[in-house]
Amino acid sequence: MVDGFGPMRQGMSALLTLGVLIGSLVGCGYTLVGAPSDAPGKRLPLNILPFTNQTHEPDLERLTTAALRHAIVQSQMFIFTADETSATRLQGAIRRFSSYPLALDAQDNVVQYRIDAAVYVRLIEAATQRPLLEQEISSSAVYLVSRSTTDKVREDIAAREAALARLAQQFADKCLALLAITLL
Repeated sequence: MVDGFGPMRQGMSALLTLGVLIGSLVGCGYTLVGAPSDAPGKRLPLNILPFTNQTHEPDLERLTTAALRHAIVQSQMFIFTADETSATRLQGAIRRFSSYPLALDAQDNVVQYRIDAAVYVRLIEAATQRPLLEQEISSSAVYLVSRSTTDKVREDIAAREAALARLAQQFADKCLALLAITLL
């Protein structure tokens, strides 16, 4: 039996091997766009002061400060410094927080909430106390209300806490991007 696809299979195999080889070589030179050229040795130090909460929502300042500090630690552009020797300091205040029903069922019971927050951040050059950045960053999250009759309160609290964590993480991601644009 004569197989007319033999030369085509060899060509495909050669192309696949060549593609894998080129991909491996290109992958070895991976660098993060926007990061200093010799990262992590040249990561920019940043001191993040604890945020203040000007809302009635308890613990929001701790969640946002912790989410931002975690994002900075995970970043390849910045390094978190806890001391006052950093060249730049970031201050923040949670100015607004709102929670409101987003969806209702047929009996007008709330089934979904949306939470919104506005966080004012101020980046200060430590030596001159000159502000480098002053910006309000908005973030939001949505969560579902439990339809359970047995453990509704606990499930609703857990859903709200998870939404607050997502809200803080969204703020941290936006703030990190803004800091990168400002300082790099």
